[in-house]
Amino acid sequence: MMLDGAMNEIATEFDRSLKVARVKLDSSPNLGLWYGVRCLPTILYFSDGEVRVGIFGTTNKETILSQLRPVINTSVIGQTIPDP
Repeated sequence: MMLDGAMNEIATEFDRSLKVARVKLDSSPNLGLWYGVRCLPTILYFSDGEVRVGIFGTTNKETILSQLRPVINTSVIGQTIPDP
C-alpha cells in the first residue's frame, strides 16, 4: 500500500504505454512463488512476456522510473519518459 500513490501516478501518466496491475499475493500465492517474490512490495516490469526489471522494497516514483527508463523502448510506445 505504501507504493499505491506512486504507482497510481505512473499508471495515469503513462496510460497509453504501460499497463499497471496490482496482485494480492494472499489471493494468488502461487503467482508469487512462480516469479520468486521474496519481499513485499515487489514491482516487476514485463516486456514480451518476460520480466525485464525487478524492483524490491519500498521506493519512490523517481526511482521506479529511473529503473524502467533503460528498458522501455520509447520509439515503440510513442511516449518518452522524462528525466527527473
